Amino acid sequence: MNRSPIFLLLIFFSVFASLNRAKAQQKDFQCWPSAQLNLEVIKNLKVQVEEEVRFRENCTQISRQLNNIGLSYRINKYVKAALTYRIEADWKNPDEYVWRNGIYGDLALRYEAGRFTLGYRLRVQSNKVEFNEKQDRWFNGVRNRHKVSLEYDIKGISLVPTIEGELFANLAGSKGSSLTSYRAWLGMSYNLSKKHEISLKYGIDQELNTVDPIRAYVIAIGYTLNLILPSVE
Repeated sequence: MNRSPIFLLLIFFSVFASLNRAKAQQKDFQCWPSAQLNLEVIKNLKVQVEEEVRFRENCTQISRQLNNIGLSYRINKYVKAALTYRIEADWKNPDEYVWRNGIYGDLALRYEAGRFTLGYRLRVQSNKVEFNEKQDRWFNGVRNRHKVSLEYDIKGISLVPTIEGELFANLAGSKGSSLTSYRAWLGMSYNLSKKHEISLKYGIDQELNTVDPIRAYVIAIGYTLNLILPSVE
């Protein structure tokens, strides 16, 4: 068995451990349910629509509502690119929220080694600007995100265990420290059929390089509907 994908992921997670030597001062349990539609309109070109709601304060208060619409294109077996526009509601407290918007672009790589699939995704994400706010600009605070994942295809069943790790960083020249947070996940996905997929993940969302960091323990539940236009089939 080719062990290099496992070793690479272990190295990635060891970076997390070195970045978080001090204990987080705040802790929270959160729940992030989501639903996504993938519609293939041209061969390898998909329209993607997703909505996610994030609950904080031990899942008793809405934190954010994310609404994404975008396009993804699989260039070949190994490379996929995507561009997404996001509108989100950000709750300052239970009675007050603001609408913000932004864009992000993805470049995703994947490599199969036996039943293992190693993935890497680079995401470049714009600043999130409040509606009717004339002072902020999308590209005043660009961030990049680096995610590594490892999946295992269990023979004979549609259950796919997954481990993921992601680093968030400001681009060179941005204000503040370079590394801002990380996420680490353990999860699984299950194909109910060719069109329907569900997923369940448990993870840590950890702030870095801030005076009063927050560590969130997160349960993420997802549903995905995959459709293809008749003209593409």
